[in-house]
Amino acid sequence: MTTKHTALVLGATGIIGRNLLTYLDTRPDWKVKAVSRRAPDFATRAEVKSLDLQSPDSLASAAEWLRDVTHVFFAAYQEHPDPADLSRINVALLRNIVEAVEKHAPGFRHVSFIQGGKAYGAQFGLYKTPAKETDPRHFPPNFYYDQEDYLRDASQGRRWSWTALRPDMMMGLAVGNPMNLGNLIGVYASLCKTLRVPLRFPSTPRAYSILANVTDATVLAKAMEWSALNEACAGEIFNITNGDVFRWSQVFPRIADAFGIPCADPQPFSLTEAMKDKSPVWEALTQRHGLHPHGLKKLANWAFGDFIFGVENDAFFDVNKARRFGFQEMHLDSTEAMVALMRQLQAEKLIPA
Repeated sequence: MTTKHTALVLGATGIIGRNLLTYLDTRPDWKVKAVSRRAPDFATRAEVKSLDLQSPDSLASAAEWLRDVTHVFFAAYQEHPDPADLSRINVALLRNIVEAVEKHAPGFRHVSFIQGGKAYGAQFGLYKTPAKETDPRHFPPNFYYDQEDYLRDASQGRRWSWTALRPDMMMGLAVGNPMNLGNLIGVYASLCKTLRVPLRFPSTPRAYSILANVTDATVLAKAMEWSALNEACAGEIFNITNGDVFRWSQVFPRIADAFGIPCADPQPFSLTEAMKDKSPVWEALTQRHGLHPHGLKKLANWAFGDFIFGVENDAFFDVNKARRFGFQEMHLDSTEAMVALMRQLQAEKLIPA
């Protein structure tokens, strides 16, 4: 008899949550529930509720709905410019859902939650590489550390455990996510083609040549399931990437080729500034190609692109710990995966074919 688990996915329409739902839809031993501030704009068999994670009362109102939850997948996030407030707010989101599920779901067993490169100080543009899970913390505040410390303390002597997963730059299908590099590259390349200019890496030759890695959202989804069901992962932290490293100088020519445009030498410029007057161009493309009318601001966060492409130091993770623990799905060719994602974005009518 197939063992049944009930997943509760928080942040269900973001790049992590959406692709986790899509993956779990293919897994017959999972019943899936999800919490999202907006209704999914994609097909899913998950039961979706709009609950306020900041409000214990809102979660208490869903007590009966939460009763059969066995595994929590926490990918919710609320932005705030002040690091201390960012930590306070996001720890509260995690605490509220864990306390609600622990109270109302007798079969609750595990929390998988997402950290990332900021655990190593990636937000500063420099960290030791390859980054390992045992590397020391940087000077606080850091909401990843505070969420982790909360789970370490709260799970002591309880029936449930936790695992932290650390993906790097995320690649996958999603709309409205501020750190979705795949959409940004696809939109940028589409505009280059429309404006009849070559695709250029928008930063320095040094940044063009660093070693980097990315995480495909489906690889992360598989890692989330694996860690949730593997008792050896309890209380552990795992880096999760595609398993390879690359240089942007290897990626941009392949992207340009996929769009049928030339690739020119890198040239430093601000995407944020350059895109300020491009909304009418994108609106015209949307009309001409029958794209979903999301608009540039919803599809791409140009400031995020400026930061990522401006990094002039190697930025990649060591993923051997996860492999030693038994996760063997990290074997993608990231450059080819990015090209495939461009095709998927075209098929989904997010960028012109």
